[in-house]
Amino acid sequence: MFKRVLLCYDGSDVGRRALKRGAELAILVGARVFVLSIVPNGMADAAVVAGAAGHACIVDEQEGHRRLLDESVEWLKARNVAAEGYLASGNNLEQIVAFARRLAVDLIVLGHYPQPAGGFWWGSSQRASLAERANCCVFVAVSQPDDAPSSAQA
Repeated sequence: MFKRVLLCYDGSDVGRRALKRGAELAILVGARVFVLSIVPNGMADAAVVAGAAGHACIVDEQEGHRRLLDESVEWLKARNVAAEGYLASGNNLEQIVAFARRLAVDLIVLGHYPQPAGGFWWGSSQRASLAERANCCVFVAVSQPDDAPSSAQA
């Protein structure tokens, strides 16, 4: 069964739903949890652009991701889930695969993120899908139309 679970969390409603579903599964099977929050490519660009224009950028997106990550780990620990958090930056697919291998996880849990043009971020025609690249199971938390957005604090 699953002993090491990687929960991919970005603070969105979809990510919170995946975090909650992954936590429920981890509690059920007694798994150790690793929470991965990925700062998307281009987040640092706002500060660079502001600096180049002669302005200061006081928004620290990476700190916001760190805070969400820390809150999610504390939320899990409050539910007696052994959890550790990791903050990464770059391509989502590449980072998830790298952390899954580095942490030797049995299961990756992530949210259902359809792209506006169709398809999903975890798979495309240009590259192999996450399921094909990861050496473990992948659980996609899909909400039902009547699901109310959940929060990590609930």
